[in-house]
Amino acid sequence: MAWNKKTANDLLVLNETYTLPASAVNGYSSVIKNIKPKIGKTSRYMSFMFNASAVTGTNLDMMLYGSDTEAGTEKYLLKDAIISDITATGWTLGRIDLNSYVAPYYFLAWLADTDEHLNTIEVKVFG
Repeated sequence: MAWNKKTANDLLVLNETYTLPASAVNGYSSVIKNIKPKIGKTSRYMSFMFNASAVTGTNLDMMLYGSDTEAGTEKYLLKDAIISDITATGWTLGRIDLNSYVAPYYFLAWLADTDEHLNTIEVKVFG
């Protein structure tokens, strides 16, 4: 999938929807190329919003990964829990300072504790 880009009042807004994984493994977003740290500035806060269609297991955790390549062949964990323990539908917000997690390319990941392949998660990134 490719990120949908929308702007409102000069605010970057990206969104995508994904099918959750069929077992307790990480699922990954497509590459997020539109967000970057602002080196030389004190901070670069980005907000991440998540809305699961349902959660079959006990929780869903959201993480931020980086990669040196756009393809994301090798990803490395930057932030273990943007949001942890999503247990129900409804928007959940996490906010991080991207300057603390510098990478050339970013990916979001989700980890479920059980089979969630019948469910989806909508993701919005803005800042």
